[in-house]
Amino acid sequence: MVGAELMARSRVLALAAPLGWTLRDVGTSADALGVDLLLVDLNRAQDLRLGLLDQVRSNLPQLPAVCFGAHVEAGAWAPEARRLGATCCANSSLLRVLRQHLTPVPG
Repeated sequence: MVGAELMARSRVLALAAPLGWTLRDVGTSADALGVDLLLVDLNRAQDLRLGLLDQVRSNLPQLPAVCFGAHVEAGAWAPEARRLGATCCANSSLLRVLRQHLTPVPG
């Protein structure tokens, strides 16, 4: 996860942990190595976090990414995130969107 607040982190963990997924903080492009899905919280510091998304996508173009934030359709960041290949959703839709990406981890 990139920059997730406690509330978002808790919601994601509640969905992901029972499926065998873990969360890891990503602060640099190198941190994203070995990550299966990149979650980017764009509720704050959008320019900084979009810059990191750009770096990650240039090094790992096939890595799925989900950006979430308030008022996703009105947000100025959504077109840029989509251009970088991310799925975008509002905070309220995050868990629904994640269910499409998170399958149970074998074992």
